[in-house]
Amino acid sequence: MPGAAARQPERSRGRLWTHARAALAAGLLLRLAAPARALEVRLPPPGSDGWRPQALPRVARATRYDPFVEDGVAGVRSRSECSASALLLPLPEIDLQRTPRLRWRWKVEDPLPPHPERSKAGDDFAARVYVMFRFDPAHASLLARARHRLAALLYGPDVPGNALDYVWTTGEPAGARWSNPFTDAAWMISLGRGPLPVWRTEEVDVTADYRARFGTAPPAVLGLALMTDSDNGCSRAGAAFADFAFLGPAEAAP
Repeated sequence: MPGAAARQPERSRGRLWTHARAALAAGLLLRLAAPARALEVRLPPPGSDGWRPQALPRVARATRYDPFVEDGVAGVRSRSECSASALLLPLPEIDLQRTPRLRWRWKVEDPLPPHPERSKAGDDFAARVYVMFRFDPAHASLLARARHRLAALLYGPDVPGNALDYVWTTGEPAGARWSNPFTDAAWMISLGRGPLPVWRTEEVDVTADYRARFGTAPPAVLGLALMTDSDNGCSRAGAAFADFAFLGPAEAAP
């Protein structure tokens, strides 16, 4: 049974972007693909320079992230045992008007047991990828603006606003969407469920997903994060992540 600290509501996924200010302040070098090809902004392999660990408040144990290179694939392998923390990559230069889509590969090497993933007690996922955005006061409620002002006083001006949280689940089918049980600033999007023992490539339209949830064009991207967490249910999980890139708009069908 998890301890009292593991059951505290404050240990929400909302804390990830609320407490990410220091990491988001760093710069990032991005590499563009050859001009003859579709526009592609390849990100550094997860776990390499530019990525940094992001601890979560009131979580005693951090997830372990180990970089690897296997068969020409450079990525990071996660290991969570009743733990939660993230790897964060600042993205101050991403322009979603030019590169609105995000692509990456992942696999789940140690899946979680089935659990109610839309609840606070069940908000654990073997594999998550966050896209975090700058706070947009023009489209925020009075309460959201007040909360953000307080967070900015505590953590600095670069506290993120909304976030998209792409997850691999134990029970939610691909395409399922719901508000994070701890904060409506994070929108959960299932990309699939069940076993995932081999590499799978994901490709999502970040701009379209943001519009669908928040009703406006997305503000500037602040950062990208990946995470494996199993603290709420005090279980264990493991995954691998690689090959992150932002892509130009999808080509229209002929």
